[in-house]
Formats: sequence, C-alpha cells, structure tokens
Amino acid sequence: MPDNEKKVPYPSKCWPDDRDWLDGKTELQIPPSSALRAYWDADLTDAFGIPPGSIISVQDPFNVRFRVELVGDLWHCICGSWCFDFMFTAIGEGPDFNLSSKLPAGALDKKDWEGCKEMCIDLPYTVPAGTVPADACGTLYDVGAKFALRCCEGDRAIVVGYENHSRIEFY
Repeated sequence: MPDNEKKVPYPSKCWPDDRDWLDGKTELQIPPSSALRAYWDADLTDAFGIPPGSIISVQDPFNVRFRVELVGDLWHCICGSWCFDFMFTAIGEGPDFNLSSKLPAGALDKKDWEGCKEMCIDLPYTVPAGTVPADACGTLYDVGAKFALRCCEGDRAIVVGYENHSRIEFY
C-alpha cells in the first residue's frame, strides 16, 4: 500500500462498497469533555418534602424527584428521551420491582427533550399511598435510582447512570 493511502480502522457501515469514501474521509475532532458534562441527583422524600429516614407507611404518599444539570456546549446539539426510575430490592421475603412498573406509563420519563431548549431537568412525582407493597411485619428494601438517555426510540441508551439511595422499610 502506498504511503499516502489512508487505512480506515473499520469498514464504513454507510458505504461499504465505495472505495472513494476511503480516500477522502477526515476524522472530526470532538472537543474535550468540558464541552459535555452532566450532574444528576435523585431524591425520595415524604409528602412534605422531608427525607423520610428509614421507615415509611404504605398508607402515606411520598415524593420522588430527579434532577439533571447539563453543562457544556455539545448538549445543545443533542436530543432524545430520558427515563428515570427507582428500583426496590426486597431484603428477605417480598417482591422486587421498579417503581415505574407501578405507576402510569411514562410518569418517570422526559420525552422529546432537546438540549437547545433545556439544560436543567427537574422531574418530581408524587407516588400515591399503597404503591409500594409490604407484608404484615413490613418489608425492608434496598433502594437505588437510575436514569438513561436514548436518542432514538428503541435504541440503546447513550448516557446512563445510577445512585445508591438507601435502605427503607415500608410497613
């Protein structure tokens, strides 16, 4: 192969049989990570917005809140749908579940988000009383929160994360 011929690190998915593409492509230089940073937080509070400690009655509603702060110019060029959730893993007897499976479809989603319009996401939701199951002696859960951003419906997530939250008994 002559020295001036460029070797492509992988075959083109768009034009697999076009040899002309291979002699003229130039790699785009993406800015450093300072152009694309994000911070997120998930909270579970009682009906008055106070962290509930470690025990919640199933007869009381409670609040969940997801916040994301996006920093950097590249977010302005990204769009997609965010999904947020709390996972409840029973310690001992009891059902494991994702909170979203017990709420109306899409309740914990931010659909059709556009970075050029919104760099701060705040998604609060009041979970109705009786949503989290507990047996007669109460059920202890390990609770964690997660999020994902998908650019295209049905596509894999491009940004994901989680937060260990707490251990809570529902009675």
